[in-house]
Amino acid sequence: MNNTTLLKTTTTSDNHTLITVFSTDQVKSNSTTDSVDDLEEAGKWLWKVFSVIFLVLGLTGNLLTVLVLRKIGFSKRPTLFFLFVLAITDSVVLVTGLSRYWILNTFDLDIRTLSDFGCKINLFVIYLSMQYSSWILVFVCIERVIKTHFPLQFIRIVTYRRVYVSLIILFFILSGVDLHFFWTNGIDNFTNGDCGSLTTKDKAFDEFVFVYIDFTFLSAAPFVIMFICNVLLVRTLNRIQRGRASMMHNVMIRRTQRVSVKLTKMLLVNTFYFLVATVPVSVYFIVDSYRRRQYEADGNTHSEAILDLVGTITYLMQYSNYSVNFYLYSMVNDKFWNNLKIVCGCYKRIKRPSIAIYTTNSQKTTPNSSSRTTATKSDSTADVSGDFCSTGFETQAS
Repeated sequence: MNNTTLLKTTTTSDNHTLITVFSTDQVKSNSTTDSVDDLEEAGKWLWKVFSVIFLVLGLTGNLLTVLVLRKIGFSKRPTLFFLFVLAITDSVVLVTGLSRYWILNTFDLDIRTLSDFGCKINLFVIYLSMQYSSWILVFVCIERVIKTHFPLQFIRIVTYRRVYVSLIILFFILSGVDLHFFWTNGIDNFTNGDCGSLTTKDKAFDEFVFVYIDFTFLSAAPFVIMFICNVLLVRTLNRIQRGRASMMHNVMIRRTQRVSVKLTKMLLVNTFYFLVATVPVSVYFIVDSYRRRQYEADGNTHSEAILDLVGTITYLMQYSNYSVNFYLYSMVNDKFWNNLKIVCGCYKRIKRPSIAIYTTNSQKTTPNSSSRTTATKSDSTADVSGDFCSTGFETQAS
């Protein structure tokens, strides 16, 4: 009797143990599934909301930038032509890349899978336009350095023809970098109907070689050049302010220094924002190439979902970089802001105090002296507000 009871107890205990283990595994499985679903839903929500915000802000801002630059006359000013092309390029990035992710996460439709050619051309255009935008900013920085270090030779060195030719050469160089998409990516049986690498060899190239090439052309090389240009510009601005100190009233010195510090901070913030916005997604591509295979082999769907969410955040950070230039122009450039008000039909002339006056004695104003003073104010304003490169807007004809 005792043995039977013991057997029943053991059996009951074992059954209870089995049920407990089974229930725990089921709870863990359900919990993991819910967690993955929550992460995927969070990623979709981010794409749906921020894609619309960046599209509206970016396309509206870039359109207003084009209208203002046309009014100012970009065709006769090399710097403005750079910014005109930049606004168009940023719009291409937003329409080609960001709209795809919004459609994908809102309607569950990937426009890249509609046709084999559509897959190839979408990949080519989005990579080319992103890299092109980065290098236009580099050209603007270099142009600013030439203007500040060689002001007398600037008009001769930087001409509209040279700017036009340099942009064409840049376009063909970057096209050569990204041209491989037309034969390494597409839609066939190997990709199972998705847009991706066509062979195992092509996939290895995309995941372990091209990610580093893209990182170099999109972020690393442009940032290094822009950072060096910014250092040179900051040193030049400081030297100019020290040279002007002996010619200006103390109050005006402090006012000019405040403006200089503001612009210097702005150019540094813009350059580092470029770094923050473009580098994470490039690093993500590299990490994804190595980690996703391991997660898929282990069946670790939770880690895959986390990786996807991180990718969503880094992608959105990158796209924000193509939506902010207009607002930076408006914040730091008075001439751009005034012309914007004219374009929008809400212009009201506001007299602004000069930020640099070279006369320190009170004198009678004559017609000639008045015109000279006005010219001096205009030139000094242009010198201070023109010398920053990440936004790069120029306030006078070059």
